[in-house]
Amino acid sequence: MEVRVISYKRPYRIKVTGEYALFSRPETQAEPISYPIMPPTAAEGLLEAIFWKPEFDWLILAIEMLEPVQYTNFTRNHIKERQRYGKRLIVNEMRVQTHQAVLKKVAYIIECDLRLRPHATDNIASYCEQFERRIDSGGCFQQPFLGIREFIADFCWADENEKIWADNRDCGRMPLKINYIPDPNGHIQWRDRVTREYVRGRAETEWFDAYIKNGRLEPNAQRTVST
Repeated sequence: MEVRVISYKRPYRIKVTGEYALFSRPETQAEPISYPIMPPTAAEGLLEAIFWKPEFDWLILAIEMLEPVQYTNFTRNHIKERQRYGKRLIVNEMRVQTHQAVLKKVAYIIECDLRLRPHATDNIASYCEQFERRIDSGGCFQQPFLGIREFIADFCWADENEKIWADNRDCGRMPLKINYIPDPNGHIQWRDRVTREYVRGRAETEWFDAYIKNGRLEPNAQRTVST
C-alpha cells in the first residue's frame, strides 16, 4: 500500500509579483484607492485561482512585502447604468470617468497552509501534492490577478534569500474573511461546496485592524473587529 508523506514545504511560501495592483479600500468606492499591501481576502482568492477544491480552505498566515509601496494614478471609463439585454445605450451620454490610485511594481510572499473541511474524502497530503505540482509547473485553475482582472499576477516558490522590505504602517480596517450565510431573502447566489447546488443568501465580512510590522502583515495575530 502506498504511504503518502506530508509535504516538507508547509507552511507554503508563495512569491507573487505584478506590474500593478488595486486592492480597493471600502470607503473609496467612487474613486478607488488601494490598500498599501495585499489583504488576506485577495491572497485567498489568488490561491484559489491556482488550486481549489471544495474539501479544504486556504489559511493566510502572513503576507510579506518585497518592494516599497509605490502609487500611480489611472483614469478609467465606465457607464452610469448596468447593461441589460434588449436595452439600448448611447455610450457617449452614459460615460463617466473615475480616477484610481493603484500600486505599481508589487511583489509579495504569501505564507499559507491548507485546512481540511469536515466532508473531505482524502488526506491532506493528496491535496498538498496537487498544489505543489501546480506551483512547479506554473499551472492554475484560473488566471490569478491582483485586485482586478486587468492586473494579472505571476507566481512561483519564494526563494530563501528574498529580502523583506521593512515597512511599518497602520493600514486601518481590512477585510479578513468573507462568510456566505444562507438566507432566502439574500441578494446573491453561490454553489454549495458539498451539495454543489446553488444557494441564495448574503455575504458578511470579518474585519481586523491591520498593521504592517517590518514588512510583514499577520492577520490572525491581530485583533478582529466587527463583521
